[in-house]
Amino acid sequence: MNSSQRCRQAIDSCGVDIVEDGLPIQKAPSALFRYKLSEAIREDEDLGSQLGDFLDDLLSNHDSISLYLDPMSQAQPNDTELSTVTDVAGMPQTESLVRLMLGVDALQTRLISTLLEKFPEYIGDEGNDEEAGATKISAKLLRQLRWLDYVIDSSGLTEKLLETLGFVPVDMQREIILALPDIISDSDTSEVSKVLAGMLNETPELMLCILETLGSLECSSGLLQEARSSVISQLLSAEPIDIPVMMRFLLQSVSSDVATPTILRIRKRLDLESVVLASRYQDRSKDIDQTPDVLIFDAIATCLRSHKHLRDAWLKIISTDTDDVGSHTTLDIVVLLIIHQITTYTKRVESILRNKIDSVSSQPTAYTPQLVETTIQKFPAVFSTQFAALLSVSSWLIRTSSLGSQGSRVAQAIVVGAFGTMGMFQRQEISGELAVHIGSGNLNEVDTATRIYLELAQRHPRELRPFAVFIKGLLDYVDNLSIDHIRSIFDTLGILSTLNNSSGSAQDDSMFNDLYIYVRKQLSSVYSKYNRIGVVGTVSLLRQLGGENSLDTARVEEAAGGSSTMATQPQAANIQALRRAVQLLEMLMDSGRHQSWTFVSMTYDELAHIVETKGLHRQLLTWLHENVSSRFAAQFLSDIDGLAERYVCPGQPSVALSLDEEETTVLDIFNHNGDAAGYGMHKLAKRQDQPEDSESVPRLRGCMLACLPSLLRLIQVCEKALSQNSLAEIDALLVCGIFLLPPIDIATPRTSFVSLEPGISGSFTIADSSSSANNASRLLAGNALVDVNEDERRALLDSICHWQPELRRILCSSLYTAANWIREIVNAFADQNTEESRARVVQRVNQLAHIEADLEALAVSLRGNAGEFHPGAAGLIPELSDSLSARPSVPFGGQALRIQPSTPIDAQAIEPNELHSSGLLVEAGGLLLSQEDTRKLVSGTIDMQPAEASMKKRGRKRKSGGFGTSTTEDFAKSLYPFLRELSFSAFQILDLSHEHSAEHRPLLSPYGLWVILRELSAAVSSKLVRRAEKRHLWASKPPGLQFGTLATFSSNIASSTASKMFANLLPIFPSLLAFLDCCLETRARYCHDVSMPDRLSSRNRPRLISIDAPDDVAAVEQCIDLLLQTVSTVLHWDGLQIGSEHSSLVAILSALARQGQHTDDEELADMEVSALVRRSFDYILGIAPAVAVSSRALDILRMLVAVRGFAPLYETKEEVCCMGAEQRNNTMDGQISSFAQRVLNAEWQGSESLKPVDLEYLVAQHITKNPHDSMQLAYEYATQILPGPLQGTADGVDKTLAVLRLSTFAPCYKAVSQTLAALVQNAKLNELSGSDLLQFCSVVVDAWMELCRITQKLNQSMQRSVLHLALRSGYTMTDVFAKTIIPRLDACFFAHREEVVAVLQRMQKCTRILQSICNHSKVSKDTKLQSAVPQTKRKLEQLIFQVYMLMSNNDSLGAIDLGTLKHRDVHGQLVGSQIPRDQLESDSESLESLDVSIASESEQSEDNAAAPQRITEKARRGNGRAIGSRNKIGKRIELLQRR
Repeated sequence: MNSSQRCRQAIDSCGVDIVEDGLPIQKAPSALFRYKLSEAIREDEDLGSQLGDFLDDLLSNHDSISLYLDPMSQAQPNDTELSTVTDVAGMPQTESLVRLMLGVDALQTRLISTLLEKFPEYIGDEGNDEEAGATKISAKLLRQLRWLDYVIDSSGLTEKLLETLGFVPVDMQREIILALPDIISDSDTSEVSKVLAGMLNETPELMLCILETLGSLECSSGLLQEARSSVISQLLSAEPIDIPVMMRFLLQSVSSDVATPTILRIRKRLDLESVVLASRYQDRSKDIDQTPDVLIFDAIATCLRSHKHLRDAWLKIISTDTDDVGSHTTLDIVVLLIIHQITTYTKRVESILRNKIDSVSSQPTAYTPQLVETTIQKFPAVFSTQFAALLSVSSWLIRTSSLGSQGSRVAQAIVVGAFGTMGMFQRQEISGELAVHIGSGNLNEVDTATRIYLELAQRHPRELRPFAVFIKGLLDYVDNLSIDHIRSIFDTLGILSTLNNSSGSAQDDSMFNDLYIYVRKQLSSVYSKYNRIGVVGTVSLLRQLGGENSLDTARVEEAAGGSSTMATQPQAANIQALRRAVQLLEMLMDSGRHQSWTFVSMTYDELAHIVETKGLHRQLLTWLHENVSSRFAAQFLSDIDGLAERYVCPGQPSVALSLDEEETTVLDIFNHNGDAAGYGMHKLAKRQDQPEDSESVPRLRGCMLACLPSLLRLIQVCEKALSQNSLAEIDALLVCGIFLLPPIDIATPRTSFVSLEPGISGSFTIADSSSSANNASRLLAGNALVDVNEDERRALLDSICHWQPELRRILCSSLYTAANWIREIVNAFADQNTEESRARVVQRVNQLAHIEADLEALAVSLRGNAGEFHPGAAGLIPELSDSLSARPSVPFGGQALRIQPSTPIDAQAIEPNELHSSGLLVEAGGLLLSQEDTRKLVSGTIDMQPAEASMKKRGRKRKSGGFGTSTTEDFAKSLYPFLRELSFSAFQILDLSHEHSAEHRPLLSPYGLWVILRELSAAVSSKLVRRAEKRHLWASKPPGLQFGTLATFSSNIASSTASKMFANLLPIFPSLLAFLDCCLETRARYCHDVSMPDRLSSRNRPRLISIDAPDDVAAVEQCIDLLLQTVSTVLHWDGLQIGSEHSSLVAILSALARQGQHTDDEELADMEVSALVRRSFDYILGIAPAVAVSSRALDILRMLVAVRGFAPLYETKEEVCCMGAEQRNNTMDGQISSFAQRVLNAEWQGSESLKPVDLEYLVAQHITKNPHDSMQLAYEYATQILPGPLQGTADGVDKTLAVLRLSTFAPCYKAVSQTLAALVQNAKLNELSGSDLLQFCSVVVDAWMELCRITQKLNQSMQRSVLHLALRSGYTMTDVFAKTIIPRLDACFFAHREEVVAVLQRMQKCTRILQSICNHSKVSKDTKLQSAVPQTKRKLEQLIFQVYMLMSNNDSLGAIDLGTLKHRDVHGQLVGSQIPRDQLESDSESLESLDVSIASESEQSEDNAAAPQRITEKARRGNGRAIGSRNKIGKRIELLQRR
């Protein structure tokens, strides 16, 4: 028997039958086979060598080697069929023959050597087919070595594998490297890791498998650091598909101590834009979810969700990042979205995002809208995977951002960018979320969401069209929205409904038809608020159908390529759209024939609005202009001869407010004065031979004068649109006079309103021509009401205020209409560049100021009378209430066919049941009502009471009706909300750059300038939202209030964006500064209470305003206030971002610098932003001596702070520390601090009028901007300045700070407390050494302790306001100590034991006072104080645990004593306990009574200031107390963690 047969027989006897040219058959279990074979080899030593040779022969045949590497067959129970038994998963249960032999100790080493020797023989013979990888002989050879139970010679195996790794091809190297973790033992991992780490740079193509293997091996920290460095260095050159694995290795292998530098290097080396660009050209067939950029962020997300230290490090890097926005910004944004989905990090991520979005202008790290939208568009696949977080962040920004703020613009950019690049599911979610925001009712959310909807419709109409159902559903709730929001919704629906006009889609026609039916229903409603919705909706549809772009024939022909056949269908669509537009216009006009004059006014305003925004085609514009111009001239214009023919005049009619005596055109206001008609003056003044106005004028509810200003607005915008912004055809309106009153005799005995019946003219008589002193028309003729002689004008006004009430009421209506007329005249002609037009406009503005003052005086004289004037009651503006608007039964253009009894029927005298039998029309309130309307009137469903009854409702607060204002209805108290607004064009009257000659320049009066500046300041404040970090300092009104007046329906300013507002303001900003200098110079010249700056007195500047009397200085004072507020608001606008508005910022700074001394345009062109900031700062600081009151000085301070914020990298703290004391004081921060101190020391007048929020701002700026040591100054405030008023000084005024007194103590205390906490939070404690840190902590604790001790000296009247502030600031300080200071003290405890204990001992006194305040909240039952107690006590408990752990970590538990806190009152006195002892002991485990004593029994007295005993002496005390305290604190820590 030869050796081969012997080996076969031995193997067969052990349980395996080797079949010739077939799979071996296993007949016995593997363990039994190995045992039998091992015993056989042990008994016969030659058998082992023979078996080795036998296995070598079996493996030497290339054709049959796979039979011994594959799993063996297993004998069936019947032993008749052979098969390979598999488990449920399809994997074989049996082993291969080779692997079975590897389990035999005597054969393992030789067999492993044989397998590795065979491995190179199959290199290059198996191809590179990946699908054949599992059947490769080389892969099968490696599989035999995997997961062996034990390896006898593991080092030899590892050495041979590494040796083989050096000469095999790359494919084989990859297979060996991937198999190494499953082959080698744990003792050899370090050697293998070194070899693999060295191969990273040598073989980049093997990086993926090497990184995967290194991630499975235990490596030293140094080796991992080298591997990470090698991987990071190859990030830029790596293939896109390899980067996800590289990122996973980098983040999974990093520890907490090196996480920050590793992430910083990743952010610098990872270029995502290159990855996306390369992946697009390599393989476009891959699924969007498998692209390299998506896989990269998937790997990042997996690591961030698994490792807390990675999240903390990355958030810290992003929050403190000072690099410019760039390629790493996309990485940071996506990381923030990933972490935002983790609930415990949501608030932190939102805080970081808010800081990034609201960054000041000169910080290049801000997340601007353009940056965010561009990022989303570049990486749509990445953001699609993070869509849930993206939608959550955008919703949060929409909810929390103010109107027009940077946050709302970023939210808009996120939504628009995501909607344009993502799929149907994401678009549906976005559409539904926007609808939810609009339905929330919150003004900020509604405004932002409606703007987003409109932008989506303009930029992505076809993508938004399938989700129009969400927007249509909002039509059921638009009656609760403002006009601007309603307009945005209808504009959106209009775009979507007219999207496919050329295709004639039935679906689009259906949508348009639904909208048509809806607006028609609103127009026909009897409710005024629904009429407004109908007007806005109709005009919005008209804009889409009849807009310039919708009916552009040239554009259609160009699109058709000049082919008439191809252009036929678009032209037919244009014709259809034009027909629809005309149909809408006719429906709108027809609805006006059955409504009120205020309805007509709203229609004119809305049409003018779309013409101003270039939203109407020229053909429709021409038709509209011809119709309204002819109607306007026929109804409102006349001449002197016409007036003489119309009215009874003893002489020539007297016309008021004319600018040209030769101009014969007259605006006849009196002819349509509703009050004059109601009190019978028309019947008295008009000639009998004149035809009735009702024959040519429709009889509508209200007064026809209501539509006069809006009609003029529509005429002038149409004229400008058709005549290239020229108003030469209607320039007569600029100078024409106004007919206010007929020649009524003012000497007629007075008749009260109670005895006067409407329509009876017995109370008025026509004046005799010889007695002009009693002729009302002659007294008002010319410029009597606006005479430059103030004494004569006031005497006339006093005389008018003593006229009979009826006449004053009529004059109020005329003057109110005249004021609105002049306002629209200014809006129309202010942008005309001719010298004569600008001069006339200036005259009109000067007249307007006096007319409004006269109107206010007349309205005040009528207050309390039955005929008190109100524009809404007079029918001159829409009513604020949503009452029913009864429509007269009168057709347009003629009288109604009606049966009227000889005497009017009183509607209130008719019983409801009598209306069924009466077929007559009832006259009520000047209208003839049908039976149904009269029944509603009597039932109280229609608010049709006369003017006298309407005045009785003034005490009730009414809704604003969607006009965006909450002003009261008391016209006499505040008439400006009831006047027409001055538009953007009116503000151009302030522009000094277009003046032709300075010598002949018309000068504004101080009152005229004040009127313009008042409107400008209100518009700027409503649109330019202040930066987030400054908003809380402006307590006058919340930011983002909508601007608009009740008399102007479609306000241009209210509907504009902040960017548009700023763009219109930017050209006149230098002129505003010039007017500011002029006003300051004028005031200093007339008032000698300030010193005029050299810059103002030395420069020969032209006059800009005219001063005719010293009394005009009061108006100049008001102009100064408005100018300072406007400039300050512009500088604080959060839209001045360095990324998006850099040119605007440079323009603003250049204008400020140009106003300064020794600065010209050539020098400005070469200046950097930092130099411009310094010049602007010096200019603003230079005008400070010219202001007289503290409120203006405060505005100057805010402007200085805003300008300083534009250059945060200029004069940094590091640079200031290297300067001398005098140089520090001359820095911008030093001058701001000094200026704030001057205001606090009452250097300017009126310091007592400063508001609490202003005092907080002044104290904060004085401390934080201090160039020397802000913390030391805060310490001086706490220890020296604040205790002054509490020490019993005379009148309670502190001598070191003039504004500090008992009445102002609370805001100053709040400012010092908050500033102290902010200084500790912003301090860079990691950069301080041990001694410096302890010195810093000592100052902080001493200041905090003095602030707490102040609360023990307060009287009862001051406790309510100050104790709550102390508790809030104590919560912040406790949190800072627990999170920041205590961990730093732990690091330096052993080197500075005594100093640390001293700090902790003084801190303990602060916490005990806070505990006393918490107890006082129960005694005082102050709910405001009690609301802050729970979170404060929780922070106090955490601080106690931090101190305990500090002592425990440093083996000093003997130095502290944990026990129950003694009950003290708010003054620090010990209070007898009311709790029984047994109950006290049972409650000893409560967290509320926990206290830790760090001093000895004698040291616990707060009055003992002796130094603490050494910690070593305290540590010698018994260990029993320490062990008991440790057990006790352990239980309480566990309880706190559960809470």
